[in-house]
Amino acid sequence: MEGKPEPTALEREQQARLNAALLACGVIGLLCYLPFDVWMVPERWQALWAGRFSAVALLVACLAWQYRRPARSERALLIGALGSQLYLSWGASQVADPYAFFFWNQSQAVAMFVLLPVVGVWRLRCMLLHNLVMLVAYASCFVVWSPFGLGDLLRLGGVFLIIGWLISPLLSYVRYDSFHRAAALSQALRLRNAELTRANQALAARQRELTYLANYDVMTELANRRWGMVFLREALDDCRRRGLPLSVLLVDIDGLKVVNDAHGHACGDRLIRHVAGGIADQLRPGELACRLGGDEFLMILPGVPAADGEARGRRLAGALAATPWEAAMDEASVSVGVAEASPRDAGAGDLDALIQRADSAMYVHKRHARARYRAARDADGS
Repeated sequence: MEGKPEPTALEREQQARLNAALLACGVIGLLCYLPFDVWMVPERWQALWAGRFSAVALLVACLAWQYRRPARSERALLIGALGSQLYLSWGASQVADPYAFFFWNQSQAVAMFVLLPVVGVWRLRCMLLHNLVMLVAYASCFVVWSPFGLGDLLRLGGVFLIIGWLISPLLSYVRYDSFHRAAALSQALRLRNAELTRANQALAARQRELTYLANYDVMTELANRRWGMVFLREALDDCRRRGLPLSVLLVDIDGLKVVNDAHGHACGDRLIRHVAGGIADQLRPGELACRLGGDEFLMILPGVPAADGEARGRRLAGALAATPWEAAMDEASVSVGVAEASPRDAGAGDLDALIQRADSAMYVHKRHARARYRAARDADGS
């Protein structure tokens, strides 16, 4: 795969892990054949052991040299394979027993021309260089030291070496190409999954935003009328099943029109937000406040009887009256009407009637406040 682009860092790491595993397997394989040297080549086993341990030391050195250095993986595998091939080529020339010679050639063909190109991951040029070195080394050692003739070589496993020598470049090319393609597909899949994850996160964020816009009033950050009515209906059903009271507080801002006319609607909006913040501060877990529209708010208090609801309303009015809502402005004041739900209230009409009762109580509170204001003004004038 000479024309392919260079592997990415992740591909190099995967390649290095595979090649390191192959080098480690080479160490194990060489050591496992130590008894073979003693049993099958008793007259030369000491020399074969010396060569075998030298090859093992080279493979271990290659493992250490490329450890955590993926860029060195192919060179480490090439050096280790060349060293092992030189030993195996020399070792074959030291074997005099025909059966042992056949077994040696067969094992060498499988290890160096099948396992190496199929399990390892390296470029075609590395395999070609390895094969060239093997051809020169094996032929030289065979001519100089082997007791067998050329015909014996072919008959005793040489055919396996020739076949492996011819097909190993193709196996190496296919292996490297398939590894590169699989790594590229894996990388593309990871990128696509990352894109999908980001898209899902953006979609979830947009869904939360739409849910918020559908259920909450943007200006006050309280629930809107729609969500407030859904919550009220569900809370009423739950309280009815559990035999608990439920109160609603209708809160109306006093003097909003005066503020709008005197200071502008932007100032009036700030007053609305100030009152909404005070209402939110009064809520407890399991309770909800919504903006019905304009300057009216509804507090829904499950499990709270009307007497406690009236006390909560007074605390709200007192807290707002004690807090200046803007420099050079009067304290905010509100009128609060309280109504307790009947155990039979469940339908939309009953909910409207419940809110209407709170609205009527709120207007009674507002008339009383106006009467007290006029009485106090008349007393000051006198």
